Amino acid sequence: MAAISTEQALQIPQQLRRQGSQGGADSAGADHQQPASSDDKRYLSDERVSLRQQQLSQPVKAVAVEEFKSQLGQDQAFIKETLRNKLSEYQLSPHTRLSLSKDAFGQLELKGPALQSTLEQIANDLNKSQPFKQAFDRVSQQQPTLNYVDNVVKIAKAYGVSNNLFNSLISEEAEYNGLNDIAHRYQAMKATSPVTADSAMMDGQRFEFSLNV
Repeated sequence: MAAISTEQALQIPQQLRRQGSQGGADSAGADHQQPASSDDKRYLSDERVSLRQQQLSQPVKAVAVEEFKSQLGQDQAFIKETLRNKLSEYQLSPHTRLSLSKDAFGQLELKGPALQSTLEQIANDLNKSQPFKQAFDRVSQQQPTLNYVDNVVKIAKAYGVSNNLFNSLISEEAEYNGLNDIAHRYQAMKATSPVTADSAMMDGQRFEFSLNV
């Protein structure tokens, strides 16, 4: 082995320390990724803002709520007019409060401040009228649905929130988004899915149509 001078021997510890510090720096660079640049951070922030704006721009799918109200309003007006005519026919006050619903056998029944025999006679007349029963069936099925749809749309407009359950009921084809279509899809979903907070908003007691209340 070649001999080294005293000066060279004294420089060896310094060289080793320099090599050690370089090795540690290389190791730290391998273990830690470089932080994102300001451009990367700004891009990610802009992307999140864009996604949020898209959610707020259409939180729920569009439906013709006012059109639904108009359509169902025709049936409601027909039911009210028929009941008022019956009050007049049986010489009851036009301001008599009536509650119309269906019993356990699917027959129309009336409740109100009148003789039970009179209420039963009126109910019997109504059960014989197919147009009246069909109008009541539409209102009893669609009114709770319309209440739900109207509530969801109002909340979405006020607070900009989405509703996955509601959106799942709305078809991409506008022609299949009538109130009756939505009501049928919701009834089918309730029959196969657990009750949720949204469904509870539509489910309640037996439907009743009220007059003079």
